[in-house]
Amino acid sequence: MYFKSLTFLLIMVAGLLFSTLSAETSSFEPFIDGYSPVSYFTANKAERGNPEFSVTHNGKLYYLTSAQQVQIFNQNPDKYRPRYDVCPYSLSLGKKVPLDPTNFKVVADTLLLFHKSEGVDGLELWNNSALSDQELIERADKQYKILEF
Repeated sequence: MYFKSLTFLLIMVAGLLFSTLSAETSSFEPFIDGYSPVSYFTANKAERGNPEFSVTHNGKLYYLTSAQQVQIFNQNPDKYRPRYDVCPYSLSLGKKVPLDPTNFKVVADTLLLFHKSEGVDGLELWNNSALSDQELIERADKQYKILEF
């Protein structure tokens, strides 16, 4: 009797643990809305990835477009991940503004994703700034550290 009760209890605990882990995994949303970070570099465009070709790096889930992109990403993931989780232009001004993964620029092998909404285009503001790309990146880096993401 004791053995059956213990077995039943272990099965119940295992089931509860499995359902908890499954719930956590299913709520893990892809970073940059499922766009492939490799496509910005190899195709020079924002391209939706496929969950079939997913990878995780530094706690973020990325969708890529193919097995070849998975291989490319895994060789040097820090090269392909976006530099910031928010718009770099807004960040250079000390603000945290969400990004639009279709609004991007690659600067010296660094992926920058910008905010875009009605009336505000972070990429356009970045490109029209009197400061150079490098100066804006330095400002954004300082603010990124100060705002403690």
